[in-house]
Amino acid sequence: MSAIPHNPEFRDGVMRCVRCSICVPHCPSYAVYRNEADSPRGRVQLLRALMEGRIEADANFELHMDRCLGCRACEDVCPSKVPWGKLLTETREELLPTPHARTRKRVTELFLQRVVVRPDTLRLLARLLAIIQFLRLDRLARWVVRPFSKTTARRIDLLPRVAGKPFEPSEIEPPETPTVAFHSGCIMGATLGDVQRAAIRVLEQQRHAPVVPPTQHCCGALHQHAGLLDDARILARDTIAAFEDSGVVPICTTAAGCSLAMKEYGRLLADDREWAERAATFSTRVRDLSELVGANVDTPTEKIAVQEACHHWNVQQLRGRGLALLHNLGADAVALPFQCCGAAGMWSAEHPEEAWQLLQPTLDSIEKSGCTVAAISNPGCLFHIRAGLRSRKSKVRALHLAEVLAPPAPDEE
Repeated sequence: MSAIPHNPEFRDGVMRCVRCSICVPHCPSYAVYRNEADSPRGRVQLLRALMEGRIEADANFELHMDRCLGCRACEDVCPSKVPWGKLLTETREELLPTPHARTRKRVTELFLQRVVVRPDTLRLLARLLAIIQFLRLDRLARWVVRPFSKTTARRIDLLPRVAGKPFEPSEIEPPETPTVAFHSGCIMGATLGDVQRAAIRVLEQQRHAPVVPPTQHCCGALHQHAGLLDDARILARDTIAAFEDSGVVPICTTAAGCSLAMKEYGRLLADDREWAERAATFSTRVRDLSELVGANVDTPTEKIAVQEACHHWNVQQLRGRGLALLHNLGADAVALPFQCCGAAGMWSAEHPEEAWQLLQPTLDSIEKSGCTVAAISNPGCLFHIRAGLRSRKSKVRALHLAEVLAPPAPDEE
């Protein structure tokens, strides 16, 4: 942690905190742990104590930083504008070489560096997972391990359910005059191929001509969240280069976490002379699917509960966008009370029991809404909520907003 005390920008961010406690009731990790050190205010004060030499970056310090979901609800309500997202990722970067939680960090690094960034590997893994789930071997594995480790059993419960074959950029014929570039994503494209195809149909129904850059892969959102900032910068440059060649202004994404990461490329690459301006320009082009949809969509006929993703609500200020869109279409839609569902990228895999605890109020709200469909705009939230509804044997279907808005696929008509 030797670099942090000497970083004036980092120090300024920490010193902005006036310990007012406005952030505390909005923090999901505080709701779970009920520990001041697991609140935003407590974590900032730990960083201040570290900078002033009053504590060391020991295992206890790292534990409290690991427990943060990175939802950034604290940023949204902070009157002093403490840049917690930036402080958290830079702190996690500094903690990577420490001996604490080495197994967890090594597994995370291997997954992000050897699987997520390699489309062929990720698609192969998704196909294997789909076969395992089709044969219900995951349920068998859960039954076998549960007597020995409830945490491992919970992780199996929370495994993503693969929906459709992986989405390939080559599926979409490049139009002569594209009007929007489509971000196919890494995990999204590999495990939620049907969602990406639905999003393409929505764009086409809006009279957009989507182009899917073939050289794109991971945007680096998960790497940023884990503190792998050097990897995230490499992936950001690759993503910028892939979309610069598309020749169109808007870049459509169907993942709240990815859109946030790409909208913050300007900050991530601010110190890179060659890429800073290109990154800032790129970030202004990123749009969530809901921002590109107007009136030319068939009205959904079912009653829909709209779940807000943290990164839409807290940072991108897209709160209420999905609900307003559905209302404008004449759909019967209701907003769920805003609360973090506990997915938070890879947090639910690292803290499965706590994630499951955070999920329960969201599931309660969905079931009390009287809706038959829950519309969700982020893949991690979608996986997480589907797992929860499945565990309750609920009849409510969790769908991505793209699936709610999309016309039937040609083979479904």
